[in-house]
Amino acid sequence: MVHVSALKKYEAEMIEWRRDFHMHPEKGFEEFRTSQIVAKLLENFGLEVVKEFCETAVVGILDTGKPGKTIGLRADMDALGMEDLKTVDYKSQTKGLCHSCGHDGHTAILLGVAKYFAENRQGLTGKIKFVFQPAEEGPPPGGAKLLMEHGILDDVDIMLGAHTHASYESGKIIVKHDELFASGDFFDVTITGKGGHGAYPHQCNDVITTGNLVISAFQNIISREIDAVKSGVLSICNIHAGDAKNVVPHTLSFAGTIRTLDEGVRAHIVDKMETILKYICKMNGCDYTFEDTFMFPILRNNNDIVDIVREVAITTVGEEEVIWLPDVDMGCEDFSYYSNKIPSCYFYFGVKNEAKNCTAAFHHPEFDMDEACMTTVQAVFINATKTLLK
Repeated sequence: MVHVSALKKYEAEMIEWRRDFHMHPEKGFEEFRTSQIVAKLLENFGLEVVKEFCETAVVGILDTGKPGKTIGLRADMDALGMEDLKTVDYKSQTKGLCHSCGHDGHTAILLGVAKYFAENRQGLTGKIKFVFQPAEEGPPPGGAKLLMEHGILDDVDIMLGAHTHASYESGKIIVKHDELFASGDFFDVTITGKGGHGAYPHQCNDVITTGNLVISAFQNIISREIDAVKSGVLSICNIHAGDAKNVVPHTLSFAGTIRTLDEGVRAHIVDKMETILKYICKMNGCDYTFEDTFMFPILRNNNDIVDIVREVAITTVGEEEVIWLPDVDMGCEDFSYYSNKIPSCYFYFGVKNEAKNCTAAFHHPEFDMDEACMTTVQAVFINATKTLLK
């Protein structure tokens, strides 16, 4: 087992990489600068590098030439479409883009893991694939699905990944058995009717009233049609109609997301949404379009791999620093495309530090991470990989 203290020599470089990526965020499938830097560093480490495939993916390969397992380690590289509102030297220099989910940290940590293994190959068996993935945040279908379809991971026996968590103190390792994330869909609805003057609603087919009825009925799916012991989320996240105070608009559009922990529940929700739209719109003389985009399946961890990672983490950082996640997360993650095919463990690591003003949740414009945790996560990845290779 490598001790966290033995990895301090990598800390300054990982912080430098992370801050550089933070200042130059790139959205999904457009991580051109980031992927070029990653590929160049992996080549400098002496690894075999596969690049410029699946849009902007990069995979570094360490092949010991000895029989053994193949372990995949994944980091996502993309940023989010939002402003960076922090006051720090490494604030985003790209308007409208921000690393507010920690992917810059994920990428820097995995580079540190790759450099360590490139410098410490002695005694290793099998193969390690360092997977730097585009577009975890989208657009559809996301990077993980493309990588799985490409075939470069067909020989991977076990997959590991990790994500920042701003609700836990810096350096904590948070693990969970079974389901970790829900499946995720995005949907778009447009309702079209006959617009007209607001003084004469009887001459119109009111899309706003119709939309209100549809949205209310959508929520009844969750409250009245889903078994209480099963989970489902249906959220309307934006709505647009009209721009005047005396005109009944002819179109209304809204969009949102569906999250479930059961494939049958998901299918029922999508089917019932279509039925509700059909009959409420018909009743009100309106037409509609409905587009459901399936994003990610349910992310289920392999419990045997979770137990190994947990024991390794306890040995690495101490039992008090390793926590069981109490509940499933209704967020979604495209790492699920790996875990559905490859025995996997996806875990969280804490990045909260009030003294350093690292308290904002991910997807918040002031999100930041305590960089002191990076060598801790690096050590867990290294020791887990060594254990799993055996």
